[in-house]
Amino acid sequence: MKGLKRNRGLKIFTLLLSIGLLFTLMACNPKTDDSIAVTSVSITSTTALTSISTHRGTLQLKANVLPIDATNKLVTWSVLNGTGTATINQEGILSALTDGIVTVKVVLKSNESVSDSLAITISNQVTDNKAPLATEITQANVNLSETMTGTSSDEFVASIEWVLASDKQTYIDAITQAETTLTTATLTDAEVNAAVNALELATTIFNNAKQMGTKSIDNINLGSADEFVILSKTGISTTGTTQVIGNIGVSPVSASYITGFGLIMDAGNEFSTSSLLTGKIYAADYAVPTPDYLTTAIADMMIAYNDGQGRTADYTELYTGDLSGKTLNAGVYKWSNDVLINTDLTLNGNSTDVFIFQIAGTLTMAANTKITLTGGALPENIYFVVADTVAIGTGSDFQGVILSMTNVSMGTGSTIMGMIYAQTSVSLDATVVTKP
Repeated sequence: MKGLKRNRGLKIFTLLLSIGLLFTLMACNPKTDDSIAVTSVSITSTTALTSISTHRGTLQLKANVLPIDATNKLVTWSVLNGTGTATINQEGILSALTDGIVTVKVVLKSNESVSDSLAITISNQVTDNKAPLATEITQANVNLSETMTGTSSDEFVASIEWVLASDKQTYIDAITQAETTLTTATLTDAEVNAAVNALELATTIFNNAKQMGTKSIDNINLGSADEFVILSKTGISTTGTTQVIGNIGVSPVSASYITGFGLIMDAGNEFSTSSLLTGKIYAADYAVPTPDYLTTAIADMMIAYNDGQGRTADYTELYTGDLSGKTLNAGVYKWSNDVLINTDLTLNGNSTDVFIFQIAGTLTMAANTKITLTGGALPENIYFVVADTVAIGTGSDFQGVILSMTNVSMGTGSTIMGMIYAQTSVSLDATVVTKP
């Protein structure tokens, strides 16, 4: 009986010892699985581009792992070549090899089910070692296109470079030879270098043959129209506190088509005045000799317009008519459509240089923009010969002579240093018009 009690006590002691040991082990081994799992990964490029368009170009890609405080953000990069080929390193830098589309993939190392893909378009990859030759050919063709051909320097204004036809043909032959070499299936580095050097030499010879033009542009003769700062065939209107310095006139319409000026007739009925104008106002129904005076001025205005439109162009369709932010030198410019000035335009030339802008469409100048003259250029030597409407924006500062086949509108608070000649109407709105 005593033996049974001893065995039972021993078992209870052993059980209690085991439980104590278990608690001790638990205390010594706390839970360690407190990691934060990744929920998603996405690919972006550091430049927001999804294309490579330069030869042997690269694109830095980034793996965006969420949540941002995830414990293990390690990823593996790979690229699946499609119509194009490329390589990628484990820093996410994609390097272009051939044109086409490749798919870049990023996979979370700790969980391959978390991944993302991105298609990248590759272009302009020249085969093997031909890139330097291709670049040289491109530059040569641009150089060729920017150089005019002629027989005498007085065919071109001073800002234009030109060459004789024979010099141009020699250069064309050299470019053609380089292009033929480029089409060769495979080229050694030595062959590429030789072709590049040959074209570089041809370019040097071509550039040395260039001459600057000496052509001078005759001013447009305004005749008796030059005695007016504004001249119109159908009417002149104003609102707001307009200020005009110079004479204005309308013909063949009467003085009733001059509105907003508060006309004050002079004693002889030959002209009127206005508090908004420093000068005289003329209309076709005023007393003689005003009607004949205006008839001659209008005729001279028409002759000047036709002269301006008939000049031989030095530049055609330049910048497709968008002159925003451009700087132009003296010359005759021609466009078959509209011309825009959305940001400041600079005209550079000396005091005798002439600028003629032949515009078959409209001329539009955005609000709060300006035409700046540099180098001594003068507004009376600048002519905008416009077949359609002219619209000068609010607060804009215009320089030059407007010869318009239709109407001219000057926005609120605009200014013009020059003259306005319109074959229809002229409208002003708190505009300052000053005859140079």
